[in-house]
Amino acid sequence: MTGLDCVVIGYHAGDFDDYRLMCEQAGPDSPEWQIYRKEHLVLDDRPMPWLEAFSRLRNRATGRNDRYHVGEVFNLAALYLTNYLRRQGYSAEPVSLFGAEQEELAGLLSRRPRMVAITTTFYVTILPVVQIVEFVRKHAPDTHIVVGGPLIDNLCLNGITDELQDMFFAMGADTYVQESQGEQTLADLCAALTAGASVEKVPNVIHCPDDTWVLTRRRPEANDLDACAIDWSRFSSRQIGATAQTRTARSCAFKCAFCDYPSRAGALTTASVDTVRRELRTLADKGVRNVVFVDDTFNVPPKRFKELCRMMIEEDLGLRWYSYLRCSNARDEETFDLAAESGCAGVFLGIESGDAQVLQNMNKLAQDSQYRTGIQRLKERGVTTFASLIVGFPGENERTVANTVDFLNETAPDFWRAQAWWGNERSPVYRNRELYGIKGAGYSWEHFTMDSREAAAHCDAMFDAVTESTWLPLYDFDFWSLPYLAGKNVTAAALKPLLDTTQRLMRERDAAAPDTTRLAALEREFADAVAALDAEPAKYRY
Repeated sequence: MTGLDCVVIGYHAGDFDDYRLMCEQAGPDSPEWQIYRKEHLVLDDRPMPWLEAFSRLRNRATGRNDRYHVGEVFNLAALYLTNYLRRQGYSAEPVSLFGAEQEELAGLLSRRPRMVAITTTFYVTILPVVQIVEFVRKHAPDTHIVVGGPLIDNLCLNGITDELQDMFFAMGADTYVQESQGEQTLADLCAALTAGASVEKVPNVIHCPDDTWVLTRRRPEANDLDACAIDWSRFSSRQIGATAQTRTARSCAFKCAFCDYPSRAGALTTASVDTVRRELRTLADKGVRNVVFVDDTFNVPPKRFKELCRMMIEEDLGLRWYSYLRCSNARDEETFDLAAESGCAGVFLGIESGDAQVLQNMNKLAQDSQYRTGIQRLKERGVTTFASLIVGFPGENERTVANTVDFLNETAPDFWRAQAWWGNERSPVYRNRELYGIKGAGYSWEHFTMDSREAAAHCDAMFDAVTESTWLPLYDFDFWSLPYLAGKNVTAAALKPLLDTTQRLMRERDAAAPDTTRLAALEREFADAVAALDAEPAKYRY
């Protein structure tokens, strides 16, 4: 008998050097290389992600060996699936960050769990999965390994092709789940393994009975968010930490032309306000100070958003919250007042473009004036704003990019980030590929008004041209590091000068003839500023 039914593994950041090599192989003018060059710092002659450089400089000042990483905010998918299995009567344990928790994972695997479930929410290649599977096989060779989530769903776009057959063998798992939700499929698989039954009767499972991967019958899931709400009382305060993620809705009410998520996730489904109330109460009791709502658009529907804000004001739990927010649906002053009074500390704004025609092509259903008003209202109330931009969507040209630069400098969101459009062949815009002349996909595309390499060059130019907003790195950082670092006593206001110095460092290092004296001075400025912070220790260690 095993003492454990399932271990659920969250995120694997992978090796930064592997990422660097992949970007180098894409070529010097590629979007991948352009993104990489604006992702990293060089410390002791070694390229590394921003938070790793931050960690090492902090450690030099404190004598500790902390590793600050956004993965310290416990992976929501791992918690959610663990909670779901426990509600079904199975024993399950979560692991948040594979690279930092291998000792803990090895201990769990020593208990010979029946199943290990690997989530893939943030993966675009199979490499992280391969590395996790190899580790599990080494420590628990007889444990059944199942992989599910967005990576598998995306790989199955064109069915189980010969190429995908090879990928499944390369990943090395026993089964794969093809279902946009998948929690009930995971529970059914656990039941089959517990009973010693064949997995062939479990819906939504890809298995390999005779050296060929085949899919069992499909059964779409429609799991109730109230019934599936996380019982946070069953997780320790140490696991949860000062900052926690949760969700109150599934899918998105909009149909942006660059995104296929609504078609995969189905109709927008929401949890009740009382369910959210119970979760927040428990999180506050556990010592959480910052809550990240991962709903694709937290303020939709608008009436429900106001109800959530009023509930948080009424509860007065001392929580600060962060979320995605859609300016076009924040229609009155009351919305902004309620958000601020209820503890809104920061919002991710999917602005995408500062040009009206590009926004129309994207089917954003938002106007420039709504974005401008929204950013102004949020800033007036002290809410940190982050603007996310896409460069190169069909219809983009030099003029429209200039409009976006002007928009950023005129509205001055606290933080911003732009990157080249990633051509998703499942997204609605590809239905109009002939209209726009779209050829290619991913980061290798062209259309009537731009190609991917031109988009990368425009992103580089924007890095210098946007002067009134602070750029954010993406690799293991992005907007979601703001609530994480807030939980470490590093505020957005304290981060801004650090990131401004970072941007000057990157500009100098990228210059045709870098000024070594100026570069050294900027490196000292950055190191001194990091050392001076009164940051709380990280959970992970080097």
